[in-house]
Amino acid sequence: MTTARAVREDINNLLDYLLQAEIAAYINTVSITGRRVSWHPLNPAAPFLTNRGDPCLQDYKGWLDAGAYSALLFDGALLQITYDIEGGEISGHRLAYVPCPYRLDAEMVRRDAVSEIVDLHIESDPTGMVLHSAVRFDYDPESAGPGHPSAHMTINSVDCRIACAAPMHVGRFADFIFRHFYPDIRFAHLPYFAAGASRDIGVRTLAEEDRGSPHMSWT
Repeated sequence: MTTARAVREDINNLLDYLLQAEIAAYINTVSITGRRVSWHPLNPAAPFLTNRGDPCLQDYKGWLDAGAYSALLFDGALLQITYDIEGGEISGHRLAYVPCPYRLDAEMVRRDAVSEIVDLHIESDPTGMVLHSAVRFDYDPESAGPGHPSAHMTINSVDCRIACAAPMHVGRFADFIFRHFYPDIRFAHLPYFAAGASRDIGVRTLAEEDRGSPHMSWT
């Protein structure tokens, strides 16, 4: 059985570690609202998305200003972690890694308001954006169907849904992100990330139709 409090504890464990290890510059409070476990935004009324598809600069800036993230990493990248729990089971999740559109100095990120740093980049180097795609792991069984696996990874395009074996534990998500985007940091903190990499949450949901095409499997 999975509870909202247990999920919140797992998320808090990750965020606290990232902050204490100086991997994250800022973290937000993890709150429980009804069935949802997520960050506590500074501006709940702000629209979450302005662009249907891969997050754009406007989305990134909006999330910074609204505090719509779980953690802000040393390079300006965002981690967004949300789980829904119903009946003692995970009923949905959105686990996203959103790279900063510009290359930021880590010391400036720790010292200054990131939104202001990004504004400076926009003004001084409007064509210098880094074209890195966000990576998102979703679990949405209510929308499952052909071309829309219950658990999937989305990258580069809203229509790109790579089937995943099951819902993803936040520890496995963190290990994936740091393994592929920050391997030096992961190696320096290997015991922590390796411990999270083997944790599961929820049952296998891979549909038969997705087994014959490339998919992500870990159970």
